[in-house]
Amino acid sequence: ALVGCGRIAKRHAELLSGVVGGAQLVAVCDTDEARARSFGEKYGVAWFTDMDEMMAKASPDVVSVLTPSGMHKDHVVRLAPYGR
Repeated sequence: ALVGCGRIAKRHAELLSGVVGGAQLVAVCDTDEARARSFGEKYGVAWFTDMDEMMAKASPDVVSVLTPSGMHKDHVVRLAPYGR
């Protein structure tokens, strides 16, 4: 899954959509609902505006945090309890 649907997310989504063997994009999350929806629809995956809801409903094995660098720590700490 991807957290953050900004510029770099497009490249990550492309890699997870057939380039990286065995990997599959299952969900995206962004606090901007329009961006999350647009991105999710473009790649045919579930989209969310809340990381906790995404983790509960999509249950991804791996999450790439693609938010602005100053927010990485907070998002990783918030995701850490999920053990993925």
